[in-house]
Amino acid sequence: TRGSGMWEKNKTMGAAQTTEISGLSREEVAKAIFKHLDDDNSKRLDVTELEGQGCGDMVKMYFANREQTMDEVQFVNALLANWKLDKDPEYEKKALQLIETAKSVKVGTADEEKKLSECKDKAEMCGLVFEALDDDKSGSLDLKEVIKQLDPYHKKAQFVLKEGGRVDYSMKYWEDIFKGYDKDKNGHVCKKEFSSALIEKFKDKEEKLFLLILAKMLKSANMINAAKGKKGETAEEKKKD
Repeated sequence: TRGSGMWEKNKTMGAAQTTEISGLSREEVAKAIFKHLDDDNSKRLDVTELEGQGCGDMVKMYFANREQTMDEVQFVNALLANWKLDKDPEYEKKALQLIETAKSVKVGTADEEKKLSECKDKAEMCGLVFEALDDDKSGSLDLKEVIKQLDPYHKKAQFVLKEGGRVDYSMKYWEDIFKGYDKDKNGHVCKKEFSSALIEKFKDKEEKLFLLILAKMLKSANMINAAKGKKGETAEEKKKD
Protein backbone atom coordinates (compact mmCIF):
# COMPACT_ATOMS: atom_id res chain seq x y z
CA THR A 1 0.00 0.00 0.00
CA ARG A 2 1.32 3.42 -0.94
CA GLY A 3 2.79 5.32 1.96
CA SER A 4 2.56 2.33 4.32
CA GLY A 5 6.34 1.97 4.48
CA MET A 6 6.67 5.27 6.27
CA TRP A 7 3.98 4.33 8.77
CA GLU A 8 5.37 0.81 9.27
CA LYS A 9 8.79 2.29 10.03
CA ASN A 10 7.32 4.36 12.84
CA LYS A 11 5.66 1.39 14.48
CA THR A 12 9.03 0.31 15.80
CA MET A 13 9.94 3.73 17.23
CA GLY A 14 9.68 4.75 20.86
CA ALA A 15 7.74 3.20 23.69
CA ALA A 16 4.84 0.77 23.66
CA GLN A 17 2.36 3.59 23.11
CA THR A 18 3.77 4.56 19.73
CA THR A 19 1.41 4.39 16.75
CA GLU A 20 1.71 4.51 12.98
CA ILE A 21 1.95 8.28 13.08
CA SER A 22 4.48 8.59 15.88
CA GLY A 23 7.37 10.79 14.76
CA LEU A 24 5.45 12.19 11.79
CA SER A 25 4.27 15.77 11.48
CA ARG A 26 0.58 16.43 10.95
CA GLU A 27 1.34 17.54 7.40
CA GLU A 28 3.19 14.28 6.65
CA VAL A 29 0.24 12.28 7.94
CA ALA A 30 -2.22 14.28 5.82
CA LYS A 31 -0.07 13.74 2.71
CA ALA A 32 0.11 10.01 3.37
CA ILE A 33 -3.68 9.80 3.67
CA PHE A 34 -4.02 11.65 0.35
CA LYS A 35 -1.69 9.17 -1.38
CA HIS A 36 -3.79 6.24 -0.19
CA LEU A 37 -6.99 7.81 -1.51
CA ASP A 38 -5.52 8.94 -4.84
CA ASP A 39 -6.08 5.52 -6.41
CA ASP A 40 -5.58 6.63 -10.01
CA ASN A 41 -2.43 8.64 -9.16
CA SER A 42 -3.94 11.72 -10.80
CA LYS A 43 -2.80 13.99 -7.95
CA ARG A 44 -6.44 14.99 -7.40
CA LEU A 45 -9.40 13.59 -5.49
CA ASP A 46 -12.97 14.03 -6.66
CA VAL A 47 -16.32 13.58 -4.96
CA THR A 48 -17.49 10.73 -7.18
CA GLU A 49 -14.21 8.88 -6.72
CA LEU A 50 -14.36 9.08 -2.92
CA GLU A 51 -18.05 8.32 -2.59
CA GLY A 52 -17.59 5.32 -4.86
CA GLN A 53 -14.87 4.08 -2.53
CA GLY A 54 -17.08 4.24 0.54
CA CYS A 55 -15.70 7.52 1.89
CA GLY A 56 -18.97 9.44 2.01
CA ASP A 57 -18.31 10.78 5.51
CA MET A 58 -14.97 12.15 4.40
CA VAL A 59 -16.62 13.86 1.45
CA LYS A 60 -19.16 15.60 3.71
CA MET A 61 -16.45 16.78 6.06
CA TYR A 62 -13.72 17.91 3.69
CA PHE A 63 -15.74 18.95 0.65
CA ALA A 64 -17.95 21.26 2.69
CA ASN A 65 -16.89 24.13 0.40
CA ARG A 66 -18.69 22.31 -2.42
CA GLU A 67 -15.51 22.01 -4.46
CA GLN A 68 -15.83 19.00 -6.74
CA THR A 69 -12.12 18.21 -6.76
CA MET A 70 -9.20 18.73 -4.41
CA ASP A 71 -5.50 18.52 -5.13
CA GLU A 72 -3.00 17.41 -2.49
CA VAL A 73 -2.39 20.93 -1.16
CA GLN A 74 -6.13 21.63 -0.77
CA PHE A 75 -6.76 18.27 0.89
CA VAL A 76 -3.83 18.65 3.28
CA ASN A 77 -4.88 22.20 4.17
CA ALA A 78 -8.44 21.00 4.83
CA LEU A 79 -7.17 18.32 7.18
CA LEU A 80 -4.79 20.66 8.97
CA ALA A 81 -7.57 23.22 9.44
CA ASN A 82 -9.84 20.53 10.86
CA TRP A 83 -7.11 19.42 13.26
CA LYS A 84 -5.95 22.95 14.17
CA LEU A 85 -7.64 23.21 17.58
CA ASP A 86 -7.16 19.55 18.48
CA LYS A 87 -4.66 18.63 21.15
CA ASP A 88 -2.41 15.71 20.30
CA PRO A 89 -4.57 12.90 21.77
CA GLU A 90 -7.69 14.08 19.91
CA TYR A 91 -5.76 14.74 16.71
CA GLU A 92 -4.10 11.32 16.83
CA LYS A 93 -7.46 9.62 17.27
CA LYS A 94 -8.92 11.43 14.24
CA ALA A 95 -5.81 10.85 12.15
CA LEU A 96 -5.63 7.13 12.93
CA GLN A 97 -9.32 6.73 12.03
CA LEU A 98 -8.69 8.44 8.70
CA ILE A 99 -5.66 6.24 8.08
CA GLU A 100 -7.75 3.11 8.63
CA THR A 101 -10.41 4.48 6.26
CA ALA A 102 -7.77 5.26 3.65
CA LYS A 103 -6.20 1.82 3.97
CA SER A 104 -9.55 0.07 3.67
CA VAL A 105 -10.58 1.89 0.51
CA LYS A 106 -11.60 -0.68 -2.04
CA VAL A 107 -9.53 0.34 -5.01
CA GLY A 108 -9.21 -1.68 -8.15
CA THR A 109 -11.03 -3.05 -11.12
CA ALA A 110 -11.45 -6.71 -10.16
CA ASP A 111 -15.19 -6.78 -10.91
CA GLU A 112 -14.76 -5.04 -14.25
CA GLU A 113 -11.86 -7.30 -15.23
CA LYS A 114 -13.92 -10.37 -14.39
CA LYS A 115 -16.84 -9.15 -16.48
CA LEU A 116 -14.59 -8.31 -19.43
CA SER A 117 -12.74 -11.63 -19.24
CA GLU A 118 -16.07 -13.40 -19.79
CA CYS A 119 -16.32 -11.85 -23.27
CA LYS A 120 -15.49 -14.11 -26.20
CA ASP A 121 -12.94 -11.77 -27.79
CA LYS A 122 -11.41 -8.28 -27.72
CA ALA A 123 -14.11 -6.85 -29.96
CA GLU A 124 -16.82 -7.92 -27.53
CA MET A 125 -14.81 -6.48 -24.62
CA CYS A 126 -14.52 -3.13 -26.39
CA GLY A 127 -18.21 -3.25 -27.21
CA LEU A 128 -19.08 -3.67 -23.55
CA VAL A 129 -17.02 -0.59 -22.66
CA PHE A 130 -18.51 1.37 -25.56
CA GLU A 131 -22.05 0.68 -24.38
CA ALA A 132 -21.19 1.93 -20.89
CA LEU A 133 -19.64 5.11 -22.29
CA ASP A 134 -22.57 5.72 -24.65
CA ASP A 135 -24.77 7.10 -21.92
CA ASP A 136 -27.38 8.61 -24.24
CA LYS A 137 -27.66 5.31 -26.12
CA SER A 138 -27.30 7.04 -29.48
CA GLY A 139 -24.98 4.38 -30.88
CA SER A 140 -22.04 6.77 -31.17
CA LEU A 141 -19.69 8.78 -28.97
CA ASP A 142 -18.68 12.40 -29.35
CA LEU A 143 -15.79 14.19 -27.66
CA LYS A 144 -17.97 15.75 -24.98
CA GLU A 145 -19.41 12.37 -24.05
CA VAL A 146 -15.99 10.74 -23.81
CA ILE A 147 -14.70 13.49 -21.52
CA LYS A 148 -17.84 13.40 -19.39
CA GLN A 149 -17.55 9.65 -18.83
CA LEU A 150 -13.78 9.28 -18.49
CA ASP A 151 -12.68 12.64 -17.07
CA PRO A 152 -15.73 14.34 -15.50
CA TYR A 153 -13.65 16.68 -13.35
CA HIS A 154 -11.14 17.55 -16.08
CA LYS A 155 -8.13 16.06 -14.35
CA LYS A 156 -6.39 15.87 -17.73
CA ALA A 157 -7.03 19.51 -18.56
CA GLN A 158 -4.06 21.68 -19.46
CA PHE A 159 -4.46 25.17 -18.06
CA VAL A 160 -3.45 28.02 -20.35
CA LEU A 161 -2.88 31.67 -19.50
CA LYS A 162 -4.70 33.89 -22.00
CA GLU A 163 -4.31 37.58 -22.78
CA GLY A 164 -5.37 39.87 -19.96
CA GLY A 165 -4.47 37.26 -17.36
CA ARG A 166 -7.53 35.10 -18.05
CA VAL A 167 -6.98 31.41 -17.35
CA ASP A 168 -8.55 28.89 -19.69
CA TYR A 169 -8.06 25.18 -20.08
CA SER A 170 -7.41 22.93 -23.03
CA MET A 171 -8.66 19.36 -23.42
CA LYS A 172 -5.97 18.55 -25.99
CA TYR A 173 -5.21 15.28 -24.20
CA TRP A 174 -8.71 13.96 -24.94
CA GLU A 175 -8.93 15.66 -28.32
CA ASP A 176 -5.87 13.73 -29.48
CA ILE A 177 -7.25 10.45 -28.17
CA PHE A 178 -10.63 11.08 -29.77
CA LYS A 179 -8.97 11.77 -33.15
CA GLY A 180 -7.45 8.30 -32.93
CA TYR A 181 -10.93 6.81 -32.54
CA ASP A 182 -12.68 8.99 -35.12
CA LYS A 183 -11.27 7.43 -38.27
CA ASP A 184 -13.75 9.03 -40.69
CA LYS A 185 -13.34 12.47 -39.05
CA ASN A 186 -17.08 13.11 -38.73
CA GLY A 187 -16.98 14.04 -35.04
CA HIS A 188 -18.65 10.82 -33.94
CA VAL A 189 -17.24 7.40 -33.08
CA CYS A 190 -19.29 4.27 -33.64
CA LYS A 191 -18.73 0.98 -31.82
CA LYS A 192 -16.72 -0.48 -34.71
CA GLU A 193 -14.38 2.52 -34.86
CA PHE A 194 -13.94 2.47 -31.09
CA SER A 195 -13.14 -1.24 -30.99
CA SER A 196 -10.80 -1.16 -33.99
CA ALA A 197 -8.85 1.80 -32.64
CA LEU A 198 -8.33 0.23 -29.20
CA ILE A 199 -7.40 -3.18 -30.55
CA GLU A 200 -4.91 -1.62 -32.98
CA LYS A 201 -3.40 0.64 -30.31
CA PHE A 202 -2.72 -2.24 -27.93
CA LYS A 203 -1.98 -5.00 -30.44
CA ASP A 204 1.69 -5.23 -29.38
CA LYS A 205 0.99 -4.89 -25.66
CA GLU A 206 0.39 -7.61 -23.08
CA GLU A 207 -3.14 -8.95 -22.82
CA LYS A 208 -3.16 -8.02 -19.15
CA LEU A 209 -2.54 -4.35 -19.92
CA PHE A 210 -5.31 -4.30 -22.54
CA LEU A 211 -7.72 -5.79 -20.02
CA LEU A 212 -6.68 -3.31 -17.32
CA ILE A 213 -7.14 -0.27 -19.60
CA LEU A 214 -10.62 -1.41 -20.60
CA ALA A 215 -11.50 -2.23 -17.00
CA LYS A 216 -10.55 1.28 -15.86
CA MET A 217 -12.68 2.81 -18.61
CA LEU A 218 -15.60 0.58 -17.69
CA LYS A 219 -15.23 1.40 -13.98
CA SER A 220 -15.20 5.14 -14.69
CA ALA A 221 -18.31 4.96 -16.86
CA ASN A 222 -20.15 2.78 -14.34
CA MET A 223 -19.30 5.16 -11.49
CA ILE A 224 -20.53 8.19 -13.44
CA ASN A 225 -23.72 6.41 -14.45
CA ALA A 226 -24.30 5.22 -10.87
CA ALA A 227 -23.78 8.75 -9.57
CA LYS A 228 -26.54 9.93 -11.92
CA GLY A 229 -28.80 7.22 -10.52
CA LYS A 230 -29.45 5.67 -13.90
CA LYS A 231 -27.70 4.10 -16.83
CA GLY A 232 -27.95 7.26 -18.84
CA GLU A 233 -30.55 9.18 -20.79
CA THR A 234 -31.51 8.07 -24.24
CA ALA A 235 -30.88 10.39 -27.15
CA GLU A 236 -34.62 11.14 -27.26
CA GLU A 237 -34.75 11.99 -23.54
CA LYS A 238 -31.75 14.24 -23.94
CA LYS A 239 -33.47 16.23 -26.69
CA LYS A 240 -36.46 16.86 -24.38
CA ASP A 241 -34.12 18.44 -21.82
